[in-house]
Amino acid sequence: MVIFSLLLVCAFDMQGIWIPRWSIDDHENILASLEGKCNHVFLQVFALGEAYYPSHIVPSRRKDDGWLRHFLEEAHKRDIKVSAWVNAFYSWGYAPRTNDQGHPVNLHPNWYVQEQSGESILGLEVEQMRRQGIEGFYLAPANRQVRDLIFRVVDEILELYDFDGVHLDYVRYPTRDFVYDAALLSEFMSEYYVDPRQFSSPTIVSRFGTWGFADLERRWHDFVRADLTSFIRELDDQIAAKRSAVQLSVAVKAEYMTASTEYYQDWMTWVNSDWVDFVCLMAYGNNIEGILKKTLAAVNDPRKIAVGLGIYRLGVEEIRRQVGQVAAMPFAGVVFFSYEELEKNRAYLDVLGQAPAFGLR
Repeated sequence: MVIFSLLLVCAFDMQGIWIPRWSIDDHENILASLEGKCNHVFLQVFALGEAYYPSHIVPSRRKDDGWLRHFLEEAHKRDIKVSAWVNAFYSWGYAPRTNDQGHPVNLHPNWYVQEQSGESILGLEVEQMRRQGIEGFYLAPANRQVRDLIFRVVDEILELYDFDGVHLDYVRYPTRDFVYDAALLSEFMSEYYVDPRQFSSPTIVSRFGTWGFADLERRWHDFVRADLTSFIRELDDQIAAKRSAVQLSVAVKAEYMTASTEYYQDWMTWVNSDWVDFVCLMAYGNNIEGILKKTLAAVNDPRKIAVGLGIYRLGVEEIRRQVGQVAAMPFAGVVFFSYEELEKNRAYLDVLGQAPAFGLR
């Protein structure tokens, strides 16, 4: 009976850790401190519109890259893959705005998402953003110049450094209210001859009828979702053309329907259409069983799913239990958020190191 139970459990291909920008200063100790219990690290090198290497494209927080080159070399000696963690559309947080005039928040304020009224997200105060559950200022994904900037940053990273993958974060809208970018509106209107900003007008239903308006509104939301997906497809093509061995992954909202309807992040399509190599579910809550089961039922290949676990908010024994839940399904493995918490409590590292023991290779 024990042997049979073990056969039902899958081995992990991935035992990963996110290394955020505030942990980079510990770069000399990170790999050794992992004690061989991790085989993939996601190293944040672009966040809040700033590079953590000397960039020729965007403002840089670090003026040297010797540390980064050494980090990559040492990781590969230890058979650890490293993905360049890139925050895509999340451009600034709650801190006072940067004075750097080369940052988009100062140089290109028209690049940011807008509400239906035409008001930019840049007009929100911190407390307003907190109340709406918005992390900060988001760039407009449909804006061609915004996309080109992100594509150029990714190009620069891959040309300069020997990363094994590109790992995107914040490939989504902040909320359903901030999707009224001029480029997106223009494209939709050229196809459907109606302005989505008029959907709140009391005359819209009388003009199209109840069913007609409902269909039109659905088409608008599908349009926004498909446009964001086109960003993923473009980047996938770009990476494949230049460095085909580099993996493209994305950190995503764990519950698929919420991701798709509230943030226009249609990651299930990205996975099932092979436009990404894998996604990391940000499953940071106490109860992940329902998410795991729904995901398993919906994806074509569960090995393209890694499950992110929140060691910053859950105790060691709960994380151990969740690792066991993931191991009982044919997913790629787990990724812990984040290295900072691992350093605070090394017991989490033991759990990560035990992950392969849950399965048979």
